[in-house]
Amino acid sequence: MKARVRGGRRQRGQSLVEFAISSIVLLLLMMGLLDLSRAFYFAVNLQGAAREGARHGAWFNTSSRANLYLDDADVMAAVNSGLSGSGLVGTFVPSANCLVPTDSNTLNNKPYPTSAYPATPQAVNVYICYTQPNGGPQTGTMPAHPTDNSWRLGDINVSLLMNFQLITPFIQSLFGNSINLAYNEHFTIQGKP
Repeated sequence: MKARVRGGRRQRGQSLVEFAISSIVLLLLMMGLLDLSRAFYFAVNLQGAAREGARHGAWFNTSSRANLYLDDADVMAAVNSGLSGSGLVGTFVPSANCLVPTDSNTLNNKPYPTSAYPATPQAVNVYICYTQPNGGPQTGTMPAHPTDNSWRLGDINVSLLMNFQLITPFIQSLFGNSINLAYNEHFTIQGKP
């Protein structure tokens, strides 16, 4: 009878050691999944807000024959409305020129320089690039909307850059304290000939 009790205790002890070893791996997977799911959540919000800002700015009012929302304040209001569900607030970065990507593509698409990303974690920088029709001049700010239909078939590009803060120490040791997320959307500015 005593041999049976000892064998059962040994087996329970072995199971406990196996569980302790495997729980470390499970815990690391769970922490990585937590950061990954948070990054995905914010990425979806950034992409939606960029799309909403560009769509809003490109809209054409047929009765006034003007792009009434093609200005910094209205585009930023649409972007921040899109970000509101995530608890983020975008900060507009006005510039005479558009955000220049590191590979110098003419469409102002990713990749962007590290200096364009916010320095503080969980912050969002918003860059707006207005391109005149037929690949004309670009500007990074438009304080007031145009009073005519002159921007028809131009391009509006809204770029959102975020410094995403990782929260799990193990993942921080692999990737650093933060990851830069960037999303941009182009829309053709609408209008009537």
